[in-house]
Amino acid sequence: MSLTTSLNSSVTDYKYEHGRRYHAYQEGKYALPNDDAEIQRLELQHRIWQISLLGRLNLAPIPEDITSCLDIGCGTGAWAIEFADRHPRCQVTGTDLSPIQPDIVPRNVEFIVDDITSEWVYPRQFDFIHSRAITVGIKDWSALVDQVWNNLKPGGWIEFQEYHFPFTSDDDTLKLCPALDLWNNNLASASAKAGMRLDAIISAPEILREKGFANIDQAATKWPLGPWAKGKKEKKVGELLERDLLGAIEGTSMRLYTKILGWSEEAVHKHVEEVHDDIRARKAHAYIPM
Repeated sequence: MSLTTSLNSSVTDYKYEHGRRYHAYQEGKYALPNDDAEIQRLELQHRIWQISLLGRLNLAPIPEDITSCLDIGCGTGAWAIEFADRHPRCQVTGTDLSPIQPDIVPRNVEFIVDDITSEWVYPRQFDFIHSRAITVGIKDWSALVDQVWNNLKPGGWIEFQEYHFPFTSDDDTLKLCPALDLWNNNLASASAKAGMRLDAIISAPEILREKGFANIDQAATKWPLGPWAKGKKEKKVGELLERDLLGAIEGTSMRLYTKILGWSEEAVHKHVEEVHDDIRARKAHAYIPM
């Protein structure tokens, strides 16, 4: 059973590995760190989403007068806080394994420590449920959709904003970056061995349909890696994604490589530097589908 949890030692007794800090609550369910470096990276990623979506927080046609919203896997809380500011009559609840959200927030926002992969226990249903970039923490999307169904009001909306890993290139230039290409394949392989498919979002529409959801729509785009793409928006997204990925690779890889693939910490650090070199070289017209 999933329980909302107040801050205590079981939540804040963080785990430290390889010089990085990780969540304590439900230890091991999420592979990425939760330290200051990761918080800054998540804030940068929020900026990329803002640019990519032209300032919109959601694409679902939710009414302006909704009264309740749940943001699952909320991270730093940036999306939840901005949504609450735009919908002052809506009570916004953000959940995450880590209490890394700011202390000063709008009155209509609350953050709780919770595990979205367990049974949800909330006192009410929600008009709108939102998630963003939670793929790396989800093993069973059918179970997640079941929880969404049980906690969404009739007529409510669910929106998944996700990436479709791995990076790819239409002109095969990714092959010019062998370290990046290897990391791309290794991360997908290690995640799959850990029970998480990083391309799982492609199955979400069918899962939603089978559960009984209606009005299912998809909006696809591409985030270029680096400023190679045409268009002002695309170049800006690419520049920021390059910074994001440079800051993410070590934290994303370390636990999966050492615990799943059996690499040494030293080998991971060397590999990460080689991947960084490939990214900075900007030889590939790589992108990640979103």
